Amino acid sequence: MSNNIQLHRKETKDKFDTYATDDFFENEENLEKFSQEQKQQLFDRLVRYGYAVETEKENETTFGFKNDKTVRALLTENGLYLTASGVDGIFEINMTASEFTDTGEFLKYDPQDAEWEEPM
Repeated sequence: MSNNIQLHRKETKDKFDTYATDDFFENEENLEKFSQEQKQQLFDRLVRYGYAVETEKENETTFGFKNDKTVRALLTENGLYLTASGVDGIFEINMTASEFTDTGEFLKYDPQDAEWEEPM
């Protein structure tokens, strides 16, 4: 069993609410890009949470998680994509994504349930 969680700018959800289609996330024009500052904040937080850089390309960075090799993260210009298998890994990515919404800039999307997590 595996799970995927996405983190996007809140403006992406606004577009989703207006233009939701079955292929919404496949069209990059629908996904608001992170500012350089936002992307750096997410990068730094992932490292503080125990994620280690595995590969870096021009517009994306992949991470592994030190405590669970089934946990992975991909940081792109317009999304943070977390994947995991196993109960502990799935719990980890769900908690990480939820905690990253604390600034109000980002929202968590669960593609398995096709729903956004409402901010608290």
